[in-house]
Amino acid sequence: MIKKICLTLIFLIIFISISVATDDNHQIKSKIVNIESISQEELKSQLITVKVLEGVYINEIITINYVSLQASRGLDLKVGHKVLIAINDDENNQLTASILNIDRRDHLLQLGILFLLAVVLFGRSKGFASLISLGLSGLLIIKILIPRILEGYNPIFISVLCAIGIIITSFILIGGFTRKSVAAMIGTIGGTIISGLLANYYTTMVSITGTANEEAIFLMTQVGASVDFRGLFMSGILIGTIGATMDVSMSITSFIFELKKQSPHISFIQLVLSGFNIGKDVMSTMINTLILAYAGASMPLFLIFFGSEINFSYILNTEVVAGEIIRSLCGSIGLVLTIPLTVFIASSMVNNNHRRSIIKHY
Repeated sequence: MIKKICLTLIFLIIFISISVATDDNHQIKSKIVNIESISQEELKSQLITVKVLEGVYINEIITINYVSLQASRGLDLKVGHKVLIAINDDENNQLTASILNIDRRDHLLQLGILFLLAVVLFGRSKGFASLISLGLSGLLIIKILIPRILEGYNPIFISVLCAIGIIITSFILIGGFTRKSVAAMIGTIGGTIISGLLANYYTTMVSITGTANEEAIFLMTQVGASVDFRGLFMSGILIGTIGATMDVSMSITSFIFELKKQSPHISFIQLVLSGFNIGKDVMSTMINTLILAYAGASMPLFLIFFGSEINFSYILNTEVVAGEIIRSLCGSIGLVLTIPLTVFIASSMVNNNHRRSIIKHY
């Protein structure tokens, strides 16, 4: 157990170290040692003294004039904060710098280690397998999904392939290549595809372009990426649905296989009815989880709309709100339909397996 925890921590530290090492020299870690505030009516000006913590300018002391609009508030900087700065060396060897952002990596690393410890200590071997599964899922998204989309490939096609890859690798790592895992895989893939088909139909019907959010505008104007934004929108629905459908599918499959193990002579119909009963309980909580997750991510948007007393019909017809409704409902419908699909598949597989065992016995 201790060995697994150590391996997990080493993996995370190496991963963070590599990501930090690949940063360019225009993002240099520094520490704020003094702040002198100069407030004006519309501008917030601060003379910030920093000590450089890395690179060729290590231990250099630089004073930066940090200005931000009062309305935008800017960064909430305090003495002791670690920040990322860009340093320029002019012809007179005078160092000037600008603050890019607060350096949040140390605290994020701490949080990541807490997460890893919680998963491994509680889940033990299963927890360790789930972390490996999570890492592989992240690699699929970062190394395959995102680069292919930026290269102009069809986002839906690539997302379906990545989704299937994530589902298969996750179930095999966590549960092994067993009948139970295969039943859960088929149920999850079926529910995810249903969500994708519904999303494709309704985004077409209500003319969703996928360009109504800030991220899409940034991609178009700053990155210059040639992306199918409507496809990208549906890709997000597919990837966002996987986690919930996997959870539901595995819960139901495990229940049905365990029920058959405890009651070997239970009929197929009884298995299906029992699966539906447990599925109803799982469904109510998971739908709440899925929709509240989407609602929570869109909370600032809702505050803007409802706080400005705009007509409800107008709000409903905006692409951003319509898109979030489609995202939430298509994901939820796929989740709901995963239940009967998984129940029938798992009941059939466990029944056939039991029948073969009886035949072999005789």
